[in-house]
Amino acid sequence: MLHTNPETTITFLGTSTALPDLGSDTASFVINRKYLVDTGWSAVSNLRNVGVDPTEIEYVFFTHMHHDHYLSLPSLIFYFLMKRKNLEDLKMIGPVQDLERVVTLSMKLLQVDRFYSGKGAPTLIPLHPGDFFEDAAFTLHTCETVHPVQGLCYRFVDKRTGKVVSFTGDTAYHPPIADHVRGSSLLITEASLGPVSADPQHNPALHSGAIDAARIAEAAQVEKLLLVHGPLGKADACVEAASQVFSKTVAWPKDGETVTV
Repeated sequence: MLHTNPETTITFLGTSTALPDLGSDTASFVINRKYLVDTGWSAVSNLRNVGVDPTEIEYVFFTHMHHDHYLSLPSLIFYFLMKRKNLEDLKMIGPVQDLERVVTLSMKLLQVDRFYSGKGAPTLIPLHPGDFFEDAAFTLHTCETVHPVQGLCYRFVDKRTGKVVSFTGDTAYHPPIADHVRGSSLLITEASLGPVSADPQHNPALHSGAIDAARIAEAAQVEKLLLVHGPLGKADACVEAASQVFSKTVAWPKDGETVTV
């Protein structure tokens, strides 16, 4: 019998800005084809386009609850309902301040209690920054990000492979993140501001540029840095700018691309 070594895979569903470039979606991706990180605008169609059955998603990890990161949550829930799946099988992890509110409002929008009585509700796992969560297949460690709403930086450890994938969601430059993600196989973080470093005095939305991301990656000595959630027309410039700071591999993945670590 042939045995293959297990791999940790990340398939990118979108890498664009909050108002995505035409033909793209805002930042979202799926780990090992069953752990969805944020939903973007169009999670269901994006998952199907890369060959992932949305009902096979076991967990959704929300980095924070700004609109572009949960906008298609109602459609994902509706897909489960239309496929006659029990909603309790869909587990959702996210910031304690906002997770329950957003999921409850999504359920009300769909009128689940009226049209799908008895289908339950998604299983919610709200976390504070610093909390730890463990599943049979992975562990999650969290730390805070710096953004106008509560956010979580996740350190995901795949128990099958031992690989560590860390991802921040939206955040201003925050040096403690480097300690949290130190030594990760892969760091996925935002470059909303383009190929620059944010000016702390003029950054009301609390985002990062590519140079900020590279400074975190270099301090943490991760193995590879992937930039997302910025203007796609500046992706190459962002990679070039970050590469001047971070001594290892920097890339900006394309929608639909799968990265193996």
